[in-house]
Amino acid sequence: MSGEGYRVLLDCRRRSATLRAKGFSHDQVADIFAAFYDVSPLRLHRLSYGRTAAEVVATFNDLDPAGTACLREGRLYDYETWPSRGKRPSARALTILAQIYRTTARRLVADQVYASYTVRDRDLIDHTDHRHLDTHRPRHIPASKAGHVTMERPGVRTDGHAPSPAPADCAALLRALAAEEADVKRRDLLFELALALGGIPALALLRHLSPTEKDRLAIAVRTSGHVDFQTVAVVEKLTARCRRLDDEFGPETVLPIVESQRDLVAGFLRRESLSPGLRDRLIRTYADLSQLSGWLHFDLLDYPGAKHRYQDALTAAHQITDAALIGYLHDCLSHMYLRQGSTGLALDHIFAAREWVRKSGSGLLASVHATDLARVLARTGERRASEFALDQSATAIQRPRNENDPAYLYWWTANGVRKNTAYCMLALGRPEETIRAVEAALAAPQARKLARGETFVYYADALIRKREIPAAADTLREAARLTTQHSSNRLADSVRQARARLQPWADNKHVRTLDDELHTLAITSTATR
Repeated sequence: MSGEGYRVLLDCRRRSATLRAKGFSHDQVADIFAAFYDVSPLRLHRLSYGRTAAEVVATFNDLDPAGTACLREGRLYDYETWPSRGKRPSARALTILAQIYRTTARRLVADQVYASYTVRDRDLIDHTDHRHLDTHRPRHIPASKAGHVTMERPGVRTDGHAPSPAPADCAALLRALAAEEADVKRRDLLFELALALGGIPALALLRHLSPTEKDRLAIAVRTSGHVDFQTVAVVEKLTARCRRLDDEFGPETVLPIVESQRDLVAGFLRRESLSPGLRDRLIRTYADLSQLSGWLHFDLLDYPGAKHRYQDALTAAHQITDAALIGYLHDCLSHMYLRQGSTGLALDHIFAAREWVRKSGSGLLASVHATDLARVLARTGERRASEFALDQSATAIQRPRNENDPAYLYWWTANGVRKNTAYCMLALGRPEETIRAVEAALAAPQARKLARGETFVYYADALIRKREIPAAADTLREAARLTTQHSSNRLADSVRQARARLQPWADNKHVRTLDDELHTLAITSTATR
């Protein structure tokens, strides 16, 4: 075997071990390698096991029931290079190799080679199946369900675990790493980490880690007994980066990464012997990831998934008595229930949050909480109480930030108060004040695409109430365009609901133009006829 061939074998051996640990069968590993190596199916299956030709030959000769046709390494190489050169394997040889590789004989030959066998040989090949010998059965990768996600038809709840990348995704990951990292050892390390963190999207996160941080996390992933405060700090860094990625791209990109990190931390908590201080910090990280996961599920309109994650986060936060996170989680649940129209449950969680928010000592959290309270009160028609809560929020946001303010509230600013003032004024039936609040919010810098999109929807709704239909339709188009940059189902659904309120003016030229654009953006399924 040449030096290059041996290096490829070692690379495949390491990658196969990583994929097998994720639950992939040898057949699936071979499929992944097929997208990366231009070799025959027979060689791909040998690479999926990381075996040398000598090892396969020895096993073959032990299994040969006739004990007469001894296989040599040279002949195995001939089989693996056919039909470009070498020699076609006999059907009987394929049955023995299928037993070695725990697969079907049919998978070991390409279509054009299979077609060259006699009918009798093809029948033998077709009936040879040793997949039951593989301890990992092929994993089923469920397809995503089509159709718009709406308030009436929420997103499908996941099974509670991060989905492992499909074989095609793993092959794409190998190609991406080949372009990104020249050093083979570093490439294998990144491959292992990316698999543990959700696949190709995780590469964007790993770029923000130093080589030392990557090494530390990889050791913790591979073996027990290596989780320390520095390891937890790396996971916290990745979690903070996930929040920023959500601001930029939305939940569809970020959720698989967050779920994978959450599973990783849960694994650490299950298997590691930790000091009380380290365990508490890891529990806090798990709670933080569960809260973020809940938010992402909510933004996808997967209410059962969001509730499940928020409840997990609450359980973890209560274990360590994290007052700020407990209060914030109740506010998140209130926000979700308000979106669903359950104002009673929304109020229950707002009141459950109140004492925890006070105990946290965070002015930033107090401002968020007061705004959430104002939203619920506006929806129930309590104008004075809602306005008072908004005033409290505006006052609290002016306090200097301190160590009690959670890092995950980095996004909350005075502009958030303005945007939510617009929501409250709209709920209270005051379009003029809504427009003033919206214009103030849009005039200020607003990095979060989702917040900007929601602000445009409030603006359009206020204009609809004022019967300014051309301006409302044009404004709603601005919100719709942001759905191409951010994968929030909630924003897309808000745009659809606002468009429904324009139905009395469906023949208006501006509304017809809006309909055409919504159809082009796949927000609605019908266009102007």
